[in-house]
Amino acid sequence: MTTTVSKLVERIFMKYAHVVIDHPIIVIVLTGSVSVFLTCWSLYFNFGVIDLDPTKGFETRGTPLSSARLTLEAMKPHQTSNENILRWYFEQDLTRRRREISNTTTLEPITVNYDDYGVDSEPNVSDLEDPCEMYASIGKGLPYDMIEYLGKVMIRVSSYDDLFTVDVMRHLCKVDDAVDTLIAEFNFTNPAKSLKHSLNIPLYTTCPNMTTKNSCDGLNQEDISNFRDLLKKCNLDPKLDLCSAFSINHVNHWLLPSNNNSELIVTVVLKMAMWNGVDDREVYDSLIERLELHLEKNPYTRMAGVAMNMKNRVFQETIRVDSVIAGLSAFLVFLCFLVYSRSLIFTSIILMVVSLSAGVAFFVYTVILGIDFFPFINLLVVVILISIGADDAFLLLVYYRREVKKMSNLEYKIGSIYIPLYRESDLLSRSLRLSLHHSLVSMFVTSLTTATTFLTNLFSPVIVLRCFGIYAAITVLINYILVILILPGAIILTRPVRKQKPSPEVVDTVEPVELEKPKLENFNSKITEFTYYFRFGVVILSFILTGLSAFIIFQNPGLTIPQNNPTKLLIDSNIHEFFDNHMHRFNFQWQRSAKLVKNFVFGVEAIKESSTLSPYHQPGKNFSDANFQLDVDKLDFYRRLVDSEAEKYRLENYTHFSWADKTLRLNESCLSENKTIPNNCILASSVRFKNLIHQFPDDFAVIPGDGPFIDHDLNVVGYFISIPSNQKLRVDTEVIGEFFKEIEQSCKIIKNTTSDPVLCLSSTEISRFYDIVSQLRSSSFVSVTISLGICLIVIVVCTRVINLSILSSMVIFFVILWTVASLIMLGWKLSVVESTILIITIGLSFDYTLHYVVAIRDAKFVSASEKVSSAHSTAGVACAFGSLTLFLAGLPLLFTQTASFYQIGTMLVILGITSLFGASIVLPAFLMAFSCDGGRQSTKL
Repeated sequence: MTTTVSKLVERIFMKYAHVVIDHPIIVIVLTGSVSVFLTCWSLYFNFGVIDLDPTKGFETRGTPLSSARLTLEAMKPHQTSNENILRWYFEQDLTRRRREISNTTTLEPITVNYDDYGVDSEPNVSDLEDPCEMYASIGKGLPYDMIEYLGKVMIRVSSYDDLFTVDVMRHLCKVDDAVDTLIAEFNFTNPAKSLKHSLNIPLYTTCPNMTTKNSCDGLNQEDISNFRDLLKKCNLDPKLDLCSAFSINHVNHWLLPSNNNSELIVTVVLKMAMWNGVDDREVYDSLIERLELHLEKNPYTRMAGVAMNMKNRVFQETIRVDSVIAGLSAFLVFLCFLVYSRSLIFTSIILMVVSLSAGVAFFVYTVILGIDFFPFINLLVVVILISIGADDAFLLLVYYRREVKKMSNLEYKIGSIYIPLYRESDLLSRSLRLSLHHSLVSMFVTSLTTATTFLTNLFSPVIVLRCFGIYAAITVLINYILVILILPGAIILTRPVRKQKPSPEVVDTVEPVELEKPKLENFNSKITEFTYYFRFGVVILSFILTGLSAFIIFQNPGLTIPQNNPTKLLIDSNIHEFFDNHMHRFNFQWQRSAKLVKNFVFGVEAIKESSTLSPYHQPGKNFSDANFQLDVDKLDFYRRLVDSEAEKYRLENYTHFSWADKTLRLNESCLSENKTIPNNCILASSVRFKNLIHQFPDDFAVIPGDGPFIDHDLNVVGYFISIPSNQKLRVDTEVIGEFFKEIEQSCKIIKNTTSDPVLCLSSTEISRFYDIVSQLRSSSFVSVTISLGICLIVIVVCTRVINLSILSSMVIFFVILWTVASLIMLGWKLSVVESTILIITIGLSFDYTLHYVVAIRDAKFVSASEKVSSAHSTAGVACAFGSLTLFLAGLPLLFTQTASFYQIGTMLVILGITSLFGASIVLPAFLMAFSCDGGRQSTKL
């Protein structure tokens, strides 16, 4: 059986070699033409699917929470309005409508302490001219929630002592001058024009002193020092009476960080609205530039971060620039290959192969598979492809040159079969045929393992990861096909090799001609000799490095989920990203009215997701087949549930009565026990007793809400309960994680009590965020485990040598751990982008070791040292140049601004080092240390 398969494979290879070697022009022209046509076709008709919006696709599909979230999103447009209910009610009886329409209200008045929500009489304009008067009106005439909509600037100050000096305070106080000048220059309509001053620490320092003028000119060291002492006292004991002053609260919560353990960052809340940053780019770009120049004039202050609602747009602009820098990476890689191949045409053909690989893969992705979403993260595939394409080309060319050299020095023995090699074309053709026989297997194994690794992203529920995995796998496989079809013919036509005339002499001997060893062979021998003598030390060192790496990954600091900014778009030093990274150091949620909300929906089945690869396909909800029926028992259960949940988050000065409780108190005949409540009864009683239904879902609810969910046909199709918690709305993975644990505990009890379908979640955006964060770690672990398992199976099948498979698997595992640990030490955390690059790391970690494994397996020598030396001369050269290309591909990306390009650049540089070290040093050391012959050298190295 094995012999038959081998013969079949050999027959297929011979036909393939005959076609690509004997008809190179036809193969290249035909393959290139088809590839160009497919690329142009897909770009012309499907270019619009490329979406650089960083908010698209960062959501899950196929999880219970994603189904519940999509159902909640689909429900909102189906809820009828109270206006429709009122219209229906008064149309039932014209007489009743005339009598009651004048005194019908929508909701029963409720008593709320509005001081908690920042509403009071409007302050006079003259009051706002004084900064302290304006600050005192926040939470009274000016709502607290206005802080959410104002632009913010984070300023790095050299030290806490320097901050509380007159020089620094006066300089910070002049920030408003830059704002006023810009508003006048651009004639900008500021939505926050009622604010006369920014919220700035210097202007607060004079507020406790009633005799000091409240302005920048009134700043003095005595007031500044006294204010610093007040802040210190309140930090030690916040319960002091003086700590309730607005000046202390504002500064401690909004303007100063909660701790000063790291660098000192202070915030200025500008008197300009931040939500115009996207549309009025010229104004806000100029504002940032002027503030930055102003802060640089003082040696103790520098701009660190800004929040102007511009980050997403800046990202879309920056990623286009970074794509050009990625083009520089491609230039350096192919320049390196040009130096090695000494053929501009051959190098250009490789560049064409790489470009067409991405284009044909785009055709398969959009046309054949019909995927209509191409996220920005797929652009990383181009960077990977540059390295993979150059790696395969290096490998083929190295094997080809080795065979040319062997054929050139081949001597003919009288009486043996004569192989005509006196013509250069015959020599090159036979050399290429032999090199293909060796290199195709190695390229196939590496391409297969890399593509398989990328496909494991399909096990992730995150849309962008699935899309990336599919496109990356397709691109790698297409690249392999184009390489084996185009490059052999390109070698025949361009002949990228030094011309060497074969010896015409015919001698009656079988001994090879002793030639002077080239420098490369001497270097290979030295490397082999070094590895042999220090093989046990290398083995011990590799185990030590692996142990340290495992400790770094799994213990300290560990591969953790970012707590406050899990969807990082730009590098940490970027001013827009810096603000999001350090926002948690300030208490901006203080006095924020929006809370984390619990939502429970009864009687509504979760919708079935129509697409797991596109965020555009939002499935609708059809309530025509709803069979939910509301009765008194269910109302009583909902009443008790609302009371028990609301009890956990009781509001001050407010007593809540649920819709279910109010309805059960009505003396209506239609509300008798053991009887389904008709829709008409629910609608009529809601209007008659002023118990109309809350809007649902309400992501910013501040009081509990419940009621029947009524569709546009005025049918009751479900029941909802919305409970705002005492947790302020904010992005914090730990807080949100604990909150969802509470939801899950409540949901478990509810499902054991009712037979109706139940959906348990928070608001749509918070649920989307939590679902991604909660799935990242487990999905990444599953993808890594499956990719490792499949790739190791491929290694065993391809090598068919047990000890070699085991040793190579260990080395690959070591390389992965070393690389990931190095990235963690550089500050990596596991977000969506890092999860993608982690899979890329695993996919590329196999390549060099597999090249060495195949070369060692095919080496026809007895001792391990001779096999290693032979592998150095072929796979070693290819891997060395491949490592150089990884370094060159990653180096320019270290100067990019987007996190995805920067991080993949970092990974390529580190992986180039760890992979080469593992394949060329560690694997040979393991082989010589654990081989049966002890790695003995039959010849002097």
